[in-house]
Amino acid sequence: MARVLLFGGSFNPVHHGHLRLAVEALEQFSFDQVWLVPSGTPPHRQAYSQEPEHRARMLELALADHPQLQVCRHELDSHEINYTYNTVSQLSSLWPAHRFSFLTGLDVVYDYQWRNFEELLELVEHFLVASRPGYQFSQLLEKLTGTRHLTKLSELQVPLHQVSSSLIRERLRQGRSIHYWVPEPVRVYIENQGIYCS
Repeated sequence: MARVLLFGGSFNPVHHGHLRLAVEALEQFSFDQVWLVPSGTPPHRQAYSQEPEHRARMLELALADHPQLQVCRHELDSHEINYTYNTVSQLSSLWPAHRFSFLTGLDVVYDYQWRNFEELLELVEHFLVASRPGYQFSQLLEKLTGTRHLTKLSELQVPLHQVSSSLIRERLRQGRSIHYWVPEPVRVYIENQGIYCS
């Protein structure tokens, strides 16, 4: 039975901070694989500025040299609003021999209302939250007091990267370099496709 971590996000675009999180989680929790799940139609955001195929292709380029990291297109290929519980439940049905865990940022769990959150915790082996500036894991636990299966929550301790997808997009709009902010194949793809520049 494979232990698989689902890492959800917009990845718009994917950057070194995302990849560092995936590898740290892989090593710290001894997962067999990490599937990066680019968001399709999330309930709490407007449509993304880039087509799903651009985001998926950049992820494929970024993960090409790591056999334990792969892209999961489940949400991109869905025509429904993508709630995390539904995604994990559907993947569990499609891959009954896998044990799934989930990773997202501490800020995302703290700031948003999650549909079927207790049921989601029951479904996964681990629910990992990555540390974020300005947020404390202890505050999250306090906010969720009384939630069932809270012992499945763990903080993923990683060095904080001063990089974000929104900052990368802003640099591109300003005509500034993103060398060493993203994997080189991703930088070349963005340049060749002319995305994020307007």
